[in-house]
Amino acid sequence: MPLPLICVTINGHSLADMVAQAEKATGEGADIIEVRFDELYVERVEVKAENTEGEVEISHELVPRGIDVIDVPEAIERLKAGIEKPVLFTCRPRRQGGNFPGTEEERIEVIRQAVASGVSWVDLELDIEEQERAALFEQAAEAGTKVVASHHDMESTPKSADIQSFVAESRQYGDTVKLCYRSNGHGDGLSLCEAAWELRDDADLSLALMGQGVGGDMPRIHAPMFSQSLVYATLETDFNLPDRGMINVRDLRIAWEMLGYSGDSEE
Repeated sequence: MPLPLICVTINGHSLADMVAQAEKATGEGADIIEVRFDELYVERVEVKAENTEGEVEISHELVPRGIDVIDVPEAIERLKAGIEKPVLFTCRPRRQGGNFPGTEEERIEVIRQAVASGVSWVDLELDIEEQERAALFEQAAEAGTKVVASHHDMESTPKSADIQSFVAESRQYGDTVKLCYRSNGHGDGLSLCEAAWELRDDADLSLALMGQGVGGDMPRIHAPMFSQSLVYATLETDFNLPDRGMINVRDLRIAWEMLGYSGDSEE
């Protein structure tokens, strides 16, 4: 069976960090690099605080930076020049779990500039205002940029039938439909797998279905069996990745080999 493309998300808070992460992701088997451009608008700072026993504890917080600190066209060109693989450009709003601190109008303008630069892929959330989304979709088509029509539910996972209905409603808005739900247990993971299984024979559908939380990695690991087109993976290697529904890119390749999934991914 053909293998899905693996998209590795990079989320450094500087251009240098992103380029370095992209190089590592390429070496570990990524087919596409998702640039989370919204992460450039926050800074990771160290916070020290005393606990009840008088000991100093260190944590980290993401602090928003000003919108004007990023020269968008220059940043995009530097990323494109430094990243070997096709780029999926994403500027995620806070309402869908992202870190872009500005207005929706400012965010849309950033996306417009990315499409104008000729990125290979762009992520357009399905909750973008209809007229704005249609204009961005048209711009992407004219530029030859493929569109990932995405939706992120940070609360729960619907039933399989509801997921299938949402896919049917959403597929017209992108070249690939990406749905990511909050998975609160293996039952939710099974709902995601059931939906993916029911949709597997639709040859005209390009789908990326996954969860965040326990069980959310199940449709990622078994994506070849479900004929999914795109799977999102990470460079992270934390022991708690399964609890977050995520999987390391190298571990994903190994899992596919061990499970007998074979074939060549197609770009």
